[in-house]
Amino acid sequence: MSGTDLNRVVQRMLARRQRPSEWAALATALVALAAGTAGSIATDNRQIKIASVVIVVGVLSSLILAFRFMLIVVIAVVLALSAVFAVNGLSQDQLSTSGLLMVIVVLTVMVIQAARRDRLGLRQVSAETVIGLIRDRLLVQAQLPEIPPGWTIDIEQRPADGAAIAGDFVSNRLIQDGTSNVLHLAVVDVSGSGIAAAPRALLFSGAVGGLLGSVDPADFLPAANDYLNRQQWSLGFATAIYLTLDLDTGRYSIRTAGHPPAIHYQPCETPPWRSSPATGTVLGVLPELGDVVDEYVLAPGDALFLYTDGVVEDRTRDIDVGTRRLQEVVERLAATAAATGAHEWPEMSRHLISEVPSKRDDDRTVVTIRRNPVPALTPPSETVPAETVPAETVAAETVPAETVPAPAPDHVAPSADAIR
Repeated sequence: MSGTDLNRVVQRMLARRQRPSEWAALATALVALAAGTAGSIATDNRQIKIASVVIVVGVLSSLILAFRFMLIVVIAVVLALSAVFAVNGLSQDQLSTSGLLMVIVVLTVMVIQAARRDRLGLRQVSAETVIGLIRDRLLVQAQLPEIPPGWTIDIEQRPADGAAIAGDFVSNRLIQDGTSNVLHLAVVDVSGSGIAAAPRALLFSGAVGGLLGSVDPADFLPAANDYLNRQQWSLGFATAIYLTLDLDTGRYSIRTAGHPPAIHYQPCETPPWRSSPATGTVLGVLPELGDVVDEYVLAPGDALFLYTDGVVEDRTRDIDVGTRRLQEVVERLAATAAATGAHEWPEMSRHLISEVPSKRDDDRTVVTIRRNPVPALTPPSETVPAETVPAETVAAETVPAETVPAPAPDHVAPSADAIR
């Protein structure tokens, strides 16, 4: 049996396993309607209201059943109402006008929702499940590999307006280049925000993940640009910043495509901030990209910050104002850590993404890369070990006293003969 035949058999088995659950849900709905109808008739629609039974069964069924099964439920609802009215009579006590309107609205909505779910192919999968899968797929791209000691890297992402998924994503890959560990990391901001941009972000993240570390760094952004141009989206552009970082030497290179510049924090320098001069055209607009590459070194104690425009820019604030705000927050948190004797900055990205933006109407991403400072060494003792004393000094100190000539006196007393 070939792999294709085996796949078909598995699909048929899965289909058979799924069908009984849908039939079981339909049977449960019909039994609940029958029981509610009997109870309503027995209590003259006083203890058990037929309208309440119909609404509860209809709402729950619309979350599970396909369109054709929902039509069966609608027919069963009409039969249940007819049975109650036939036995107890049609009056306001049995079903008020407002109750009848509510039942009609519920039946209409549940049929429309079932038809829409069938059209999207979500028969037994909720839209929430699909969104969760997209979110998990985007978050997998941002998961960091095992980083060598001496580095702290943390990533924080927040969708616009509290949505479940965003148009921002981070993709990274650690490559063994000879004897060096080189981190390839890309922060991408797809046009739009929130759920509206998430499908494009998901599609683009697959291409970025495939290119990252597989092509020469100089070819990464042009290849991503070619991919977006082929998609021909109505909102087909994206901004990106691409970093390659040697985790052994601290040397890095940055390439951007219409993205806010990375900023380098150097606490031992004056001024302490360095804005990356890397520039480039946004992806998906022009066939060719013009870019300026930035190459520099992260020294021990330095930090590099990559972020999307939602962190530092909004309709009421210029990007320069937001960037200064980010720098101020970093300096304040760094000073607090230094005052407490802490060498690490825990959850720096989370603090920045919470305190820097003035609004929450755009997707936000912050990546903090810090080269941890080298611990201070214990100062050497002032006592010089015996073995380090020069041999000449030792010889001078061990010369016997009698071999040393006595110094000539300043005044010699005259002898007795000389006095005579």
